[in-house]
Amino acid sequence: MSHVPVLDASYSTANTELGREVVQTLGSIEPHIDETDSTVAIPIRLTHDQAAGLHLELGPYSLSELDIEQLRAAIRAYDIARNGPTIRRIK
Repeated sequence: MSHVPVLDASYSTANTELGREVVQTLGSIEPHIDETDSTVAIPIRLTHDQAAGLHLELGPYSLSELDIEQLRAAIRAYDIARNGPTIRRIK
């Protein structure tokens, strides 16, 4: 278990009003924040609710399908920069 503060939100209102359901808990990431020289734990969840349908949550942030595509492209660019252009796109 991590000993850093958790960056998340209380979802009690969303759970009640939007029928929010956590489909799967996917661990967490622990990014470093240079401005405060600190690290936080951000839980990652696959969730579903009546308003947004299926989406990915990073702590208090809810990612849309377009956000996920941008994140996927950024991770691909990182992988190519580290490992070269032989990484193929997964469809």
